[in-house]
Amino acid sequence: MSVILVPAKVKKHSGYAGDCRKAIAVAASKNRALILLSMIFLTGMVLGSLYAKTVGFEALAQMDFLFAGNFKARTTQPFVSAFTASFASAFLFVLACFLCGLSMWGAFMIPLILCFRGFGLGLTSGYLYATCLWIGILYNLVVILPGAFICCLSILLAAREGIHFSRLLASGQRKTPNGTSSSLKLYILHFGIILAGICFAAGMDFLLTVCFSGLFSF
Repeated sequence: MSVILVPAKVKKHSGYAGDCRKAIAVAASKNRALILLSMIFLTGMVLGSLYAKTVGFEALAQMDFLFAGNFKARTTQPFVSAFTASFASAFLFVLACFLCGLSMWGAFMIPLILCFRGFGLGLTSGYLYATCLWIGILYNLVVILPGAFICCLSILLAAREGIHFSRLLASGQRKTPNGTSSSLKLYILHFGIILAGICFAAGMDFLLTVCFSGLFSF
């Protein structure tokens, strides 16, 4: 009896594993652009973390309006500033992707924007580890990265939309396939949803700053 059941279980498990691999392969093929953009973003993060070994905190603070990476200010400034700084820094990159998408050459510029944003996140994370060691890592994981993850995901989606629309302009296509609405209206709608995403990320930054930033001192 057991000899008969074991092959059946193995076969069932093998079939399930095969279905999972097929589902992953299909998802990857449908999101190749997003995966490629993510790799560009991660490349920027690696470069930023490597560069963090040579940069001082003053340089990090000067770039706060771009990356919201001034972690010392989070522990002393009004909590609402965490929201505004996070939203403003993400908005700049989303706006850059939006404007580049309105140009036929924007598809070549948007990957550079992503790499630059990844560089900023890697710079902050690398500096925290290099100067504060495990306390810096813990602060990064608890306070910075949760909101930064949603923020960067929104920027990745903005980059994908921008590249797609830029390619539409380059190919001369201005209508959606069903011809009932303008591609530009759909483009603006998508970016409106992305703005809602960065608002949520900024709200999470605000909440985590309120709850946990007082536990850390630098």
